[in-house]
Amino acid sequence: MVAARTSRTPAPPPRQAGPIVHASHTIKDWLALYWQKLNLPTQELGKLAITQDRQEYMRWTGKRLNSMVLGCYCYLPAPHHSQTGVKTRTRNTLHSQTLLVFEDSLQLQLPSHRHLIFIEPDMQPQSIEVTVAHELIHLADRIKGTPRRHRHHGYDSIAADEAAVTGYGLEELRRLLREESARREALCRKRRPIRYLYICPNCGNQYPRTRRYSQAVSCSKCDKAFNPRYQLLLRA
Repeated sequence: MVAARTSRTPAPPPRQAGPIVHASHTIKDWLALYWQKLNLPTQELGKLAITQDRQEYMRWTGKRLNSMVLGCYCYLPAPHHSQTGVKTRTRNTLHSQTLLVFEDSLQLQLPSHRHLIFIEPDMQPQSIEVTVAHELIHLADRIKGTPRRHRHHGYDSIAADEAAVTGYGLEELRRLLREESARREALCRKRRPIRYLYICPNCGNQYPRTRRYSQAVSCSKCDKAFNPRYQLLLRA
C-alpha cells in the first residue's frame, strides 16, 4: 500500500565517538566480528546506531516499520556536506573486540550521514547473527556507492554475500528466514488478529489489516506513488 501523506522527520540520536548500540552484548560481538570481516571503514562507526526497539528505530528514521520486519537498515544522508576537522584517535570497545574510531569533538557536532539499523530481539541466536551480517552488507553497499534492493529474500546476490561472509549455506539461511518469519507472524497475529480486509478496485490485490487505515492509501502494485484512482476499499 502507499500512504497519502509523508512520514515524520527523522530524529537520529546525537553522534558519539563510537557506535550507538542499544542492543545486547551478543549483537555487539557480532557487530565487531562482521564489521572487520566486511572490511568496513572505522570512521563510519561514529555514524552508526543500532537498536532492538521498534519504536526507537521509527523515531530515528521517521518511517513506519512493518511489524513483520526482522531486521532493517536505513541510510540518512547529511543535511549538507560538512568540513573536515582535525582528527584525533580514540578507542571504542565493542565487548570482546576493539575497533579504532577517528573523530574529534568538533566533527561530532557537524551534520553527517547516519547508518541506522534495527534487529528484532525475539529470534534464535543463529538468526540474530546472520541478521547483523545481513544489515551490515547493506551498509557496506551504501559506503561503496552501490546500494542493492532485494529481488527475492534468500535467493538474490545479497543472500549469496550473506552466505559467503557467515559461512552458512544458502539453504540454511533460507530455512532460518522461513522459521523466523513464521514465528513473527504467529506472534503478531496473537497480539493483533486480522479484522479488516482492503481491496484494490483495479487489480483486486488484498491487504489484510489488524486495524483500519487512518489515512487514504492506494495500491502499491498499480502505482508506486499514491494514486486516488487505486485507493483501497474496505470490504465489509
